[in-house]
Amino acid sequence: MEFKKLFLIFRLGVMKKYLEVSIHIFIWGAAYFLILNYINTIADFRNGKGPFWLAVLFGVLMNQLIFYSTAFFIVPSFLRLKKIPHLIITLISAFVLINLFESFIDYYWLVGFFSTESESYLSYLRYNAMNSFFILLLGLSYALIKSWFKSEKLKHILYEEKLTTEMAFLKAQINPHFLFNVLNSFYAKALKNNVPELADGIAKLAELMRYMVYETNEDKVALEKEIHHLKNFIKVYQLRIAEEDDVSINFVIKGTVNAVKISPMLLIPFVENAIKHGIDPKTKSIIDISLKVEQKKLYFKVTNTIHQSFYGVVDEPSGFGLDNLKKRLSILYPNTHTLETKEENGYFISFLILQLD
Repeated sequence: MEFKKLFLIFRLGVMKKYLEVSIHIFIWGAAYFLILNYINTIADFRNGKGPFWLAVLFGVLMNQLIFYSTAFFIVPSFLRLKKIPHLIITLISAFVLINLFESFIDYYWLVGFFSTESESYLSYLRYNAMNSFFILLLGLSYALIKSWFKSEKLKHILYEEKLTTEMAFLKAQINPHFLFNVLNSFYAKALKNNVPELADGIAKLAELMRYMVYETNEDKVALEKEIHHLKNFIKVYQLRIAEEDDVSINFVIKGTVNAVKISPMLLIPFVENAIKHGIDPKTKSIIDISLKVEQKKLYFKVTNTIHQSFYGVVDEPSGFGLDNLKKRLSILYPNTHTLETKEENGYFISFLILQLD
């Protein structure tokens, strides 16, 4: 049953793709035919006024260049990077260059060279610019509408996933106030029995829970809070490490992290994965974490040793690993992130580059 569903989705996707291509071919073919008949090409050619049919074909090709470069390359690229001034400058530059080139070919090679009529280069430029400007507006509209539909689809997918996650959480959760009260009791007893390390660990665990329960409902949180959450996670885990274990966890932060925001719980899977697969109490284990913010770009790198036996945070997989993280990144930061993972000299390396708001 699941196979049939996947096959149906694949088939619909292929049909949609070819339908869009077929529509584009039909529209451009119809445009060429109508323009060709409108200027009465055959009569012009017989009267010795030049190969207008070739000029029309060349004009259609130039208009296609303007349309597809605008709709599928220039606008999506600059919209993704949110560089509107650069988008406007690039569109104007491409428009001017293509029209100058098309008018030059028309005047000196296609029509003007064979025609007995004396038309100036500026007349060709004016005519081509009028047509190209209309095509440019069509390409721009096409790209914006397509971007809007894509954005709405991603929002819908993200909303459905959020609802699913929230429902799963509601089914499994225990009253958080009860858990916080229990942790507060443990914290008080640890202080009373003069065990400051245990008290500090309980306090950090309470902060972890409070962050996950109350502060991750927003679409974006301050990067400082996410970093603080990572530090608490590491400190709580370090309580499990015995003094004789040769385990080293290093966390280095560079750049200005107090002026940017990030989607919550986006960095924790890297650290969780590194601890789960990179620590073995029987051998030397190293985890190096570096975070840098530069020009509103986040550079996050986690390096951990690779061991045959794993000593993880949990006994069973949490289900929220790097595969799910890749899916979240594609929804939350489409085309504005780079994620690389590799094994090198006995180490597993994860490297994330993220364009922040």
